[in-house]
This record gives sequence, C-alpha cells and structure tokens, in this order.
Amino acid sequence: MNIRLSSDFLTGLLFCGLGAVAIIIGSDYPVGTTSRMGAGYFPLVVSSGLILLGGVLLVRSMVSETQEVGEVDVRPLVVLLGGVLAFGFLIEDWGFPVAGLAVVVASRIAGRDLKPWLETALLAVGLVIFCTALFSYGLGLNLPHTRFW
Repeated sequence: MNIRLSSDFLTGLLFCGLGAVAIIIGSDYPVGTTSRMGAGYFPLVVSSGLILLGGVLLVRSMVSETQEVGEVDVRPLVVLLGGVLAFGFLIEDWGFPVAGLAVVVASRIAGRDLKPWLETALLAVGLVIFCTALFSYGLGLNLPHTRFW
C-alpha cells in the first residue's frame, strides 16, 4: 500500500481528527434515543458522519491517484483568521455593520485575484443589509448595532 502525502489523505486525517475531538468533547452530554434526543445526539451523529467521510477520503487516497500537496500559501489563512478576529473585536464596540464590512474586506484581500473595490464595497454593503434584515428582523435576534446608526 502506497501512502502519499496527498490532499485527500490530509483532508481525511483532518476530518477524522475533528470528528474524534467533537465526540470526545460531546461525550459528557446525554445522547438519549432517536425519539427523545438528548443534547449529545446531534453532535454524535454529525461527528460520526465526519469520521466516516474522513475514512472514505483516506481509503480513496490509498487506492487511487490523487493530487499531491504542493506549496501552501499562508497569506490567505492569516488574512482570513485576522478578519474573523477583527469581527470578534469590532462587534461589541462598533456593532454588526462595521464588523461585517471588516470580514468581507478581509475576504477580498485574501483572494488570489483582486476584484475591483466598487464590487467589493457593493457586496459588503449588500451582505450586511441582508444579514441584518435576516437576523434582526426575520429571526428577531438582537445584533449589536453601532452607536452611530
């Protein structure tokens, strides 16, 4: 059996590892039965599915030709993580609209092909308006708003 460092192999390991960690974390929750599900039922089912999918990818990487992992570009990962952190820091003081704009702009910067700024601005404003309408007015959630809005 030939185990190569392929994208399917690494993705399978990641899925199996995440599923196993989720099962370990959720092991304290009561599972219940199918008719009376406990708090741990859904996490157990989703984590089991994740482990199953990871196992399929691991087997696939061993029996078929898959892409080998090339160079990994770290810049998009760092920029996206920075955008998520910026969202977390901005949402309390500046509100959801500003934090949402920060995430969309960070996503634009993380991409390989740079889109025009007008397109990014329209997308950011549209997504913030849509998410505000959906979560605040549609679902009745209390999102933090800026003190200026």
